[in-house]
Amino acid sequence: MLKKIGIVAILAFIGYGLFTLGDIKGTASFRDKLDSLDKVNDSLVAVNVLDDKKIEELKALDSSLTYQVEHQKTRVIKIKEIVEVEKNKIDNFSEQELVSYLNQRYPKDTITNPLPVAQLVLTFVAKDLAAYDGVKHEIGIKDSVIAMQESRITLKDSTIILFVNKEGRYKSIIGNKDQAISEWSKQYDILNLNYKKLQIRNKFTKIGAYIIIGGLTYTLLTK
Repeated sequence: MLKKIGIVAILAFIGYGLFTLGDIKGTASFRDKLDSLDKVNDSLVAVNVLDDKKIEELKALDSSLTYQVEHQKTRVIKIKEIVEVEKNKIDNFSEQELVSYLNQRYPKDTITNPLPVAQLVLTFVAKDLAAYDGVKHEIGIKDSVIAMQESRITLKDSTIILFVNKEGRYKSIIGNKDQAISEWSKQYDILNLNYKKLQIRNKFTKIGAYIIIGGLTYTLLTK
């Protein structure tokens, strides 16, 4: 009787061992890691979206400045044309028109102390004065063009910084994706190992079941 009880106890122990062999360990941290990486990437993408808007705003400002620069260049060309027209008019001035032109420009200086000067000299002087007026306008316009070009350079520098920052974030996103792939690879290895354990446990479970059934049958038959 004691022998039979011992056999049953041994069989029960074997059965317990077989059914608990190779329990699969949980991988809850795997999902937590992926969620953490996704959140980081989402925040990086959100910042890049904001920077995209800033870049578009800077591009719009640059386009506006470019248009203004081109407009100012057109004004310079127009001034040169006006100066040439004015100089041509002076070439065709009569003596009275030439004196009147200079008197209008310097009403006091040309009256208080009149001096005899050749008409050709006065014509050259009048033309130089017309050119001088044009140059003054050109300088003012070119100064504004230089200021706008400097503003454009500042905008370009700001845009480059934004693109560099975006590149850094994209690299971080790619690094996080690589890390996620690595975590998936580890998870696959764990699942593959657990699958093999399940196969082994299934085989031993079948063998154990046969042993238990055979042992119980033998016990019943030998009563």
